[in-house]
Amino acid sequence: MKGKKVEITLHTPILIEVGEESARKTEAVAKIRAQVSEAGEGGLLLEIHELRNERAQKLASPAGSVFLPFHKIDHIFFI
Repeated sequence: MKGKKVEITLHTPILIEVGEESARKTEAVAKIRAQVSEAGEGGLLLEIHELRNERAQKLASPAGSVFLPFHKIDHIFFI
């Protein structure tokens, strides 16, 4: 799975800091588009490309990489 581009739908939203350094804020994220950097026993390390909230609204620029535990993932789609 390493190196694959994915779209992930989450069971429940997670809180991620988004935006530019001077204007960072925490957003509830329900869907993630990313590239898998690492896949381990506990989850995925993702290089974030796009974040969306529960209303499918695109959120501000993501803040780098995120570790996502497998228990938070509802579906993974390869894109």
